[in-house]
Amino acid sequence: MKRSNIFLTVLALSGALALSGCMGSEPQRINPQSNRGLTTVNDINFKDWQIAAEGGVNSLLQSGVLKRPDGRKSVVMVSVVKNSTTQHINTNILTDKIRQAILRSGQAVTTTAVGGRGPDDMATKQVRSLADDEMFNQQTVQQNGTAIAPDMSLAGEIIQQQAQRGRTEESYFFFHLTLTDLKTGLAVWEDNVEVVKQGTRPYFGW
Repeated sequence: MKRSNIFLTVLALSGALALSGCMGSEPQRINPQSNRGLTTVNDINFKDWQIAAEGGVNSLLQSGVLKRPDGRKSVVMVSVVKNSTTQHINTNILTDKIRQAILRSGQAVTTTAVGGRGPDDMATKQVRSLADDEMFNQQTVQQNGTAIAPDMSLAGEIIQQQAQRGRTEESYFFFHLTLTDLKTGLAVWEDNVEVVKQGTRPYFGW
């Protein structure tokens, strides 16, 4: 084969590969419980949130600290989970998963009337402003002094450490959670969930 023909063949193949790469693939839905999602080294992906939430919840529920000797269910508020990573993330993804799991367990209840960054639901306070509003039947208006204050507060921090050697990158995510008894100010439970991810960049491209 002539050199010119070889060059044209290589050029054509390169063009076809480039074109197929530009076309990409059709978007598709995946099962959020599977491991098929994208995994990136320096970002927290949906599977990482699941691992952190499940690890934290299992440890908390197995500890027994939510159970009270008088049989009443503890009331838990969600305080602040501090983001100490290099990225902008919504820590509510973690705390919402944990709160839902606590409710499903039946060991405690959670409050949305108070939280570390303010109420998750303003309605508890707003409806009490209807007192003396002639539009409303006052017998149906929620009265002051009836909302239940929390017994415990759930808080935490997410820390990230990064390392790189050559083309290999690694991220270490440290999810720290703590439960505080609001009467005494003492931590009654603490635990950590660790996620480590590593990947090697190609010589060319991304």
